[in-house]
Amino acid sequence: WQIGVHVDAASGGFIAPFQEMSGKGTPAPFDFRLPNVLTMSASGHKFGESICGTGWIVFRQREDLAEHIAVTVTYLGGSSDSLTLNFSRPASGPYVQFYKLLRLGREGYKQKVENQMSVTAYLRHFIQDLVHEPSGKKRFQMLDGGDARCLPVVAARLNPEIGLHYNDIDMQHALSESHWYVSGYRLGFENPSTEDFEDLFTDVEQT
Repeated sequence: WQIGVHVDAASGGFIAPFQEMSGKGTPAPFDFRLPNVLTMSASGHKFGESICGTGWIVFRQREDLAEHIAVTVTYLGGSSDSLTLNFSRPASGPYVQFYKLLRLGREGYKQKVENQMSVTAYLRHFIQDLVHEPSGKKRFQMLDGGDARCLPVVAARLNPEIGLHYNDIDMQHALSESHWYVSGYRLGFENPSTEDFEDLFTDVEQT
């Protein structure tokens, strides 16, 4: 089967390529080196260093660009392809992104990613070594992928084995009072049919 694939590299699009340049990259290709990958997207406003609302999508070939996405319009005495939803969009995002690409270049982005990964590793190890003194157990359980081949993001949760009287969301609110904005997510959801709280992820046995 010839199945076209879209790679959503919203966050990793400005991380993985520069990790690969430094020898700490992904174990396998994920981009246009794979023949079935037809499109890739990235968020320039995340790790691309552009302003909010900057996003990119790259097509392998012009034929894959659907007609309802690219609309030919008459503008300033000539024809132009509009790839936006409402034709007119601010130019600040592409302008800032193009400046950053020229200003930093490949080496600049590689150094930036190495610095981000180094700071993330420092935070990860600090959090990982925290101990709940009354029980002697780890205060946090690490949930991320470790120091290599991942985003510069630390993910952890309070260790449920130590029986704290507060949860992760409570800690998030407490941190925000000191202007530390940490994302907090529940690893479950309320089932609208049963009104029970269920795990968001479950292990599936292969038979």
